[in-house]
Amino acid sequence: KALPTAAAVTNNPSCLVAEAVLPENAWQKNGFPNGGNIKGKVVAKSGDGGVGVQFNVEVSGLPEGGPFTYHIHAKPVPENGNCTATGAHFDPTERGEDPACDKSKPETCQIGDLAGKHGAIPAGNTTFSASYVDKYASLVEGSDAYFLDRSIVFHFPNKTRITCANFKITEPACGASTTGVAAPTGST
Repeated sequence: KALPTAAAVTNNPSCLVAEAVLPENAWQKNGFPNGGNIKGKVVAKSGDGGVGVQFNVEVSGLPEGGPFTYHIHAKPVPENGNCTATGAHFDPTERGEDPACDKSKPETCQIGDLAGKHGAIPAGNTTFSASYVDKYASLVEGSDAYFLDRSIVFHFPNKTRITCANFKITEPACGASTTGVAAPTGST
């Protein structure tokens, strides 16, 4: 059976920036017997010319083991921090997880499978950073590939969820207001 394909997104708004900041304490405590969590964040902004989304992933304090995967999940993290409540991977094309993502054909992967398309966090690392453009993610509210109302989830190799965070807009699109009130212009 042929895998569904995602369309490249070419109309992402410039200037918009969103980030998902990981919480102080891990959802899955067994990786952190003395407390704590992976520290860091995932920043998302429009790719050059509105094509795709540039993701900047910066994390430290990774537990032993790996490789670790991370994905955009279908639902936001609830108030209680329950990463299990984020549902499955964000998959608007209904591709499913099998067969595994082939990074040489990213258009056939789940939109939320960032580690599958761009590489997992290698085993043995305590820190990780990556910057890449994902052509299939969208910052346009209402589009099928829009993810800013969803979450990012980091996983142990056995798919157990370690930690998760919601995306929040930190800088609105150019010309947009975060308060809904127009900014004053000019002078008297």
